[in-house]
Amino acid sequence: MLKKISLMMVSAAMLAACADQNAAQIQAQGQDVIGGDKVSANDIIARSTVGLYDEKAGALCSGTLIAPQLVLTAAHCVDPNSDKLIVFFGQEMKGLDPAKVRKTVKALQHKDYNPERVEDTADVALVRFEGALPAGYAPAPLYTDFNQLQKGSTVVVAGFGLNWAWGVKKGAGTLRTTELKVKRSLYGTTEIMLDQSIRKGICSGDSGGPAYVQKDGRLYLMGVASRGDSLPIPLTPDCFMMSIFSRVDAYTPWIAETSALLMSIK
Repeated sequence: MLKKISLMMVSAAMLAACADQNAAQIQAQGQDVIGGDKVSANDIIARSTVGLYDEKAGALCSGTLIAPQLVLTAAHCVDPNSDKLIVFFGQEMKGLDPAKVRKTVKALQHKDYNPERVEDTADVALVRFEGALPAGYAPAPLYTDFNQLQKGSTVVVAGFGLNWAWGVKKGAGTLRTTELKVKRSLYGTTEIMLDQSIRKGICSGDSGGPAYVQKDGRLYLMGVASRGDSLPIPLTPDCFMMSIFSRVDAYTPWIAETSALLMSIK
């Protein structure tokens, strides 16, 4: 499911949808992370960033709480027909407390989702889960003042993805965060491009995770991680040039409509 796109004379590919992991791989390994620093339980980022795992496919993604029973993630992270998708809370997938796991009721992809496009892929989905939020968790407000973001603006990204993507891929399953700069505020009409480096950025398993904008001491959800780069050359690092996020403000009407639809399910 890797989709190659043309960017800056480099062969770039879609970020691996939800990193395929086995039990041995889903664990923290080291501190030199692509995603930045490990998130502590009392960090504001931990309040609204969650993980998604499809037990049938063995696929890991990230997401953001936008309502007490709703998670916004990437369309390529969900199979609408899967009955094995779970939402998990906490900073580590390894040794996860069963009390912090929620079964999903339904997942809906955007009707215009098209991974074959280079831009404007509509790579967003909403997931409803069963039960109440664990203590300490709360939805993130949506960022709608997109005109304030320019090239060089700082955003905060987070996710449960790889912390090393050069040669041996490792480190998925631990919530980490870092700051990235806006590279292109408009990538198409509904996406934004962020700048990355070999040791700083999102990667496989971070798909569907948040890009937050910090304002007045709060984190506002600005984007949903969609895809990134890799080179078709052996032993070169993945996820080291740029990442593409779906802009939340471009999908506000769809989010409202789909949220109401999901919450109407009995």
